[in-house]
Amino acid sequence: MRPTTISTVPLRQLSAGLRGPRSTSFPSSLAPRLPNASPTLAWSAPAGAAPRRPLSTSPAPKAAGSTFVKATIALSLVGISSYLFGSLYPPQMLKLIFKPATPPRLRSDGPEAEAHTREIEDALHSLAIVKQLKSSSVAHGSAAELEVLRSQGKHITDVDESTTVEVPANGRIPGANVAVSGPPVEGGAADTHQYVMTRPYLKYSREKAQHNLTAGSLRGPGMVAVPPLVFTKTGVGAEQLGGAEGDSTILLHLGRSVCGHDGIVHGGMLATVCDEALARTAMYNLPGKIGVTARLEIDYRKPTMAHQFIVLQTELVEKKGRKAVVKGTLKDVDGQLLLECRAIFVEPKYARYFLDAKGIKQAIEG
Repeated sequence: MRPTTISTVPLRQLSAGLRGPRSTSFPSSLAPRLPNASPTLAWSAPAGAAPRRPLSTSPAPKAAGSTFVKATIALSLVGISSYLFGSLYPPQMLKLIFKPATPPRLRSDGPEAEAHTREIEDALHSLAIVKQLKSSSVAHGSAAELEVLRSQGKHITDVDESTTVEVPANGRIPGANVAVSGPPVEGGAADTHQYVMTRPYLKYSREKAQHNLTAGSLRGPGMVAVPPLVFTKTGVGAEQLGGAEGDSTILLHLGRSVCGHDGIVHGGMLATVCDEALARTAMYNLPGKIGVTARLEIDYRKPTMAHQFIVLQTELVEKKGRKAVVKGTLKDVDGQLLLECRAIFVEPKYARYFLDAKGIKQAIEG
């Protein structure tokens, strides 16, 4: 039997042929083993076919001009929108950097000051929160007198001890319930309402007011143009709404002349306002209805801008013997929190013997 002869090709030669170009030639010794095959095989594209594009993961290049135009249009739209929005609703920081021109302070007397005061008083009574609270309140003392005068078309924003007003017998006028006589919170007409509405310090004598910080020194155009509007919760209100008798909601307008930094109300002014508001709630819950500040804490959350109405709400936290703890919040009319406060008030020993608690309370309530 004749041995079989196998023709071999060196591996180096074969591998070199495989690594070569697409047109590959096989050795002639291997040709007989490939049926109907010519000694040379060539890999080529069919005639008339388009040449193949090299494989690539990179996107096709874009025209530089098109991208630049789109970016320019987008930036222009963003800039125009930001300018319009900033013009209508300027950010707080821009208000501080680019402050609007502040008008000169008005004199405490004269037609301009009187018109300014009436404007603020009318704006105060047009606030939604004031209308809501007045519907469940009874106006007492000087607040009742002012309400009667307003119902008669007399926009008087100040009264004194010589002011006499005839109050309707039924205690009702358009937009308010009034009760001139009787204790403001306990007994009388106040017991049928959730709140009693008062205007502090209106009946303070002018001799005392000129030496008093809040009743005299801070009163006037540009500062506290009109007295605060105070809604104090009655016993009925505490039962129906929760909380404690003496909890209050106070509305006050602060002008442009009580600032530290231009346009921002001074922190010390806000501390004074908070101290008196918290003290009013404490006095309703202390045995002798009088107390002094032992501790006052304030957390300033945001700047309080001048020439706006603020809403200060107080709430009794604890009362124990001669001590009362009260907390409160100060917000703008839109509900934005401006500060939080908390205070401890103590009734001095033997205060009932040398302090006129009734007179102080009457002065505070107006």
